[in-house]
Amino acid sequence: MNAPTAFLRHLFASTLATATALVAAILLLASLGFYFVELRDIPGRTLFDALWWAMTTLSTVGYGDIVPATVPGRLIGMGIMGAGIGIMAALTGNLASALIERRNRKRLGLLPVKTAGHSIVLGCNAHAPGLIKALAAAAPPTRGPAVALVAQLTPEAFAELAADLGLEERLTFCRGNPAQESVVARAAPAAARAAYILSQDGLSPEEADQQTLLTALTFRSLAPKVQLYAEALLETNRKHLARAGVDVTLVRGDLTERALETMGEHPALWHFLERLLGTSGHRAMRARAMSHDEKALRWSALVGQALAAGDGLPVAVFRLRRDITIKELLDADSALDQFILEMFAAYGQEGRLGRQGPAVAVNPGDGLDLADFDGLILLETQAPPAKAHAPAGDGEQP
Repeated sequence: MNAPTAFLRHLFASTLATATALVAAILLLASLGFYFVELRDIPGRTLFDALWWAMTTLSTVGYGDIVPATVPGRLIGMGIMGAGIGIMAALTGNLASALIERRNRKRLGLLPVKTAGHSIVLGCNAHAPGLIKALAAAAPPTRGPAVALVAQLTPEAFAELAADLGLEERLTFCRGNPAQESVVARAAPAAARAAYILSQDGLSPEEADQQTLLTALTFRSLAPKVQLYAEALLETNRKHLARAGVDVTLVRGDLTERALETMGEHPALWHFLERLLGTSGHRAMRARAMSHDEKALRWSALVGQALAAGDGLPVAVFRLRRDITIKELLDADSALDQFILEMFAAYGQEGRLGRQGPAVAVNPGDGLDLADFDGLILLETQAPPAKAHAPAGDGEQP
């Protein structure tokens, strides 16, 4: 099948496209006919005037600023008016139907996501509402949704979830199995900021982790450079998820066990952790990127500078996971290294040597080179609690 035939078949397969094409054809023919019959010999009249007359007549508006004076011109006008009643009604009806269909497809989770810099949650369990709410609160204001949920939910269940969280406009839905490529592709994975895989409820730990592994492989095939986090139920599967491209794996119950161990050492340590974690939007710690000037400082100087600026108390530096390329290891000023880079480019190779994993260094000291890290973790400075005044007694000064 040649290209023109395929285009025509696709065009007439849609009633909206067919009606639009008919309107365009009638406007073109009527404009040309009216111009040559009525306006060609009138000074100052152009083909655009004929198009204006055809459009006002076809839409049954009829301003009356241009009227046919000849029998052929009136016949053209009669034809347009007769055709306009049916075609414009069909065009309006099909346009309304298309909008309603699009709205229904969005409600059903079948429309592709048109945004970037969003977070993707793959799967849904009891932890999903808290994660979605935290991601939406941390996301910068954008025109599109901040979070895309990919899960096997009914449209009614998703609508109830979005309403409970108050995120109708900030949360979008892609319905289907998150382990299927066609489903994940609708969430625009390559344009996402990060993705989070949640373990599926109602399955055995082995089956749930297998589903998580398949989801990780699917996501990595579509977005190899996006940060990917996953929840696992068995510690033994952490290494398998790492091989599938998961940057950080959280084993369910792992943090609970660590918290209990910490509480056993001293109760104050648990209260400190509880204050650090806080709630969404009310945490005692935050993370931000380091500037180029901050990376050139020693740790003690960086801490002093942040405290003086009222930015908080730096307690750690972090490095995100990123690709390591041969370009970072070679000297661009060296002729030999430049030749190696040109050879990689000539053969269409990126020269990727591997991936540098994420890392956090707590209170690293002045011996650590901060240039190799991406950002800071800071504790928010809080005003000291007001001192309680004892009530004034008899004979005491208040």
